[in-house]
Amino acid sequence: MANSVDPLDDADKSAADNRSRPDCSLPDSILIDGDLDQVPFADIDLNSAEFAEHVIHSADRSRGRSSRGYSSENVLESRPPASTHQRISSPIRSRQLVLVGAGETHLQILKWWRLNPIRQVNLTLISAFNHVVFPGMLPGILAGLYRPEETRIDLVKLCQQCGVRLIVDRANSLDPITREIEFAHQPMLRFDLASINIGSVPSAEPLWQSHRMMISVKPTSTFLDRFRARFQELVDQWNRAPGPEMLQVAVVGAGANGVELAFSLEQCRFDLELPIDVRVIDGNSEILPKFSRATVRCVKRLFKKRGIETSLGSRVVDAGDSGPSILVLENGQTIRADLVVWATDASPPTSLAGFRLPKSTQGFLKTRPTFQSTDEVPVFTVGDVADVAGQTVPKGESAAVGRADALQENLVRWFDDQPLVEYHPRKSAVTILSCGDQTAILTYRGFCLHGGWVWWLKDTIDRRWVRQFQVS
Repeated sequence: MANSVDPLDDADKSAADNRSRPDCSLPDSILIDGDLDQVPFADIDLNSAEFAEHVIHSADRSRGRSSRGYSSENVLESRPPASTHQRISSPIRSRQLVLVGAGETHLQILKWWRLNPIRQVNLTLISAFNHVVFPGMLPGILAGLYRPEETRIDLVKLCQQCGVRLIVDRANSLDPITREIEFAHQPMLRFDLASINIGSVPSAEPLWQSHRMMISVKPTSTFLDRFRARFQELVDQWNRAPGPEMLQVAVVGAGANGVELAFSLEQCRFDLELPIDVRVIDGNSEILPKFSRATVRCVKRLFKKRGIETSLGSRVVDAGDSGPSILVLENGQTIRADLVVWATDASPPTSLAGFRLPKSTQGFLKTRPTFQSTDEVPVFTVGDVADVAGQTVPKGESAAVGRADALQENLVRWFDDQPLVEYHPRKSAVTILSCGDQTAILTYRGFCLHGGWVWWLKDTIDRRWVRQFQVS
């Protein structure tokens, strides 16, 4: 697959060229000392030593020499430094919009920003990783249906193309009162408006973090490396001393993610020619608790046909790594597991503890239908980490495109001091589950369809989604 972004038409290219062309006319005001404070042009003595010192200091800061600038290799400036003489049509300083997290909604905002940046607003993206892997295609990689590069989005190239600053670091805290974000390694960053889209993590994080045999599906950016490292160890051990027993692979979580991963892991045994048993474990009494009965029956029929076993009704509470690895269930049962893929229901990441924002009883960020925090602070939240008042949309099931359109409008409205609009997701949406064998299951309003054409539809949608963010 060619990694490219859909080209702009001639009108869009012309508009982009006009935006990037510097204005060489006589300025009405001057940016002094790099902090965007305005001084009337008529009040400045161009021959004064003070003015010369300001210009030199501003140039130093634009090159990253100031202690307050981002000179680290993890901070990428995709826009050239503003010239000292720059026309400013408004006495208001440029304001800072910060996107915390490279979730699917924020990726859509980057695409929109490329063609429609908000006037006199600088955009910064914060991400713990310099790339993202599209979650919808992750099971397909395990099943051998995709190459990893086909699912990866390079944030460095994308931000450079869109004229956005990228900070590759983990945001440890966010203070909505002082409007400051603190990082693990980078200097503090101030903002005028922030939007959070960092995604959730599987539940029972302390458990899967403390056992080496457990591989969490989140973060998806590092899942493949972690999975391959552990899986290769098991393969090497089995090749050195193959025994009568099969490798035991467990998927903890029987939701949509867990079911897709189970299908893909079962499929990969044929590609690797290894004896692998796949088992799905969940504390619920049934798989896919949020899906229709027809979908559940279809998946259970395919599980039986492909030899995928289930252990339901008791959740995993502990694990033992000494000797043969085992999982300990709440009812006391133990299950042997050489490799465990953790894909349980969504829970808030521990990093949210440093975000001084109202939280729900589950630990997610309390948000209004406008995406704004319930505290009336300049912070928006979208995606899985948001608990929206009056809405019960399951985590991961709200359309990113619809959210992005509404978020885009409210970002513009906020900077224009206009009332925000509410976003209400559709009550039902089409869901497609990959079966790992180039077939898939489509479910919508209780109906369920399974076949190769459904996989073709999912594959087309997923490839088109990723391709719009890939830059050659």
